[in-house]
Parts: sequence; structure tokens; C-alpha cells
Amino acid sequence: MAKRILQIFLVLLFIVLVVCGIIIGSYVFSSPNTELGSESRLLITGAWEDPDSDTKLEFDENGKFKVSILSSDTVEAEGFYRINEDRDLIKLFMFPGQHEESFNDYVRLFCFAQITYSNLKDNNIDYKKKYELKDAPVCTFLIKKAGSNTEGKIVNAKMPEKTLDLYSKGKKFEAKNK
Repeated sequence: MAKRILQIFLVLLFIVLVVCGIIIGSYVFSSPNTELGSESRLLITGAWEDPDSDTKLEFDENGKFKVSILSSDTVEAEGFYRINEDRDLIKLFMFPGQHEESFNDYVRLFCFAQITYSNLKDNNIDYKKKYELKDAPVCTFLIKKAGSNTEGKIVNAKMPEKTLDLYSKGKKFEAKNK
């Protein structure tokens, strides 16, 4: 009898580990769409900053994100993301301990969070081109509170500089932090 219970327990443990591995792998090994004209391409091109909400959002080409406090450059949360362009939604995945207590209100199930975006405008600014801040790409982000689809932190962000060159042809992509 004890042998049978142990077998059932090990099978259930294996199933749970496989499901967790698939979920984690779908975030860790995903990369955003970099096709010309896609929203994902614009979202990863540089850091999004909002001085009013004191927030900086960074999404890189390898599927990693960082949410920082703009004034102190303190990282509130970091981890991996997936973009759903059809729903204007960015799903975040963080390992336990990769977010500060100030970000706890936005975390669901210990390691997931969601950001919706709207009003994404590029203004056709080229990589490393000098431009006025009034011409910068803009986007409105809503970092959703856990348990709510309409409440959260609103970030009306601008991209002060496009720091990612997606035409480097084999060179390593690196986005600046500042």
C-alpha cells in the first residue's frame, strides 16, 4: 500500500514539475517580434520613462524586463516578459525575490504580473537620431493591480532615446540603461 501511495505521489510531482517547466520555459526562452512595423519592435527599442510617476520601464530583445524607480535607479522588479500584440498586453514573470515589496500589489500568484499598453506612437524617430523630447515615442502603460483588470499604476511614458539597433546584422544587441 505504501509503495502505491509513493508511486502516485511521484507521478503527481513529475506532472507538476513538467507543467512548471513548460510555463517557466515559455517566458525564459521567448523573444519579442522584431519585424518592421510591429508594436513589440517599438517597445524594446529603448527605455520608457515617466517623471510624473517616477517610473522607468525597460524591455530588451532577449525577453527580459526591468521596472525601476526613475529618481533613484532602484530596481523594483525584473524578470522575463511576453508581449501579446492582439490584446495590447505584456505578461511578466519574476522568480521569487526578483521584486521589491513596493511591487507586491501588482504581483499575482507569487511571480506573475501584467502590464497593458495603449496610445503607442512612434513618430518615426530613427536609432540614435537627435530629436526633441516633444517628438519622442510615447505610450501609456497600466501596471495592473493583482485581482483587478482596471486598477493599477498608470505610466504615461516617453522614450527619450532609441538605444537598440535592430539592423546590426550579427552584432550583439545591447540596450543602454541610461
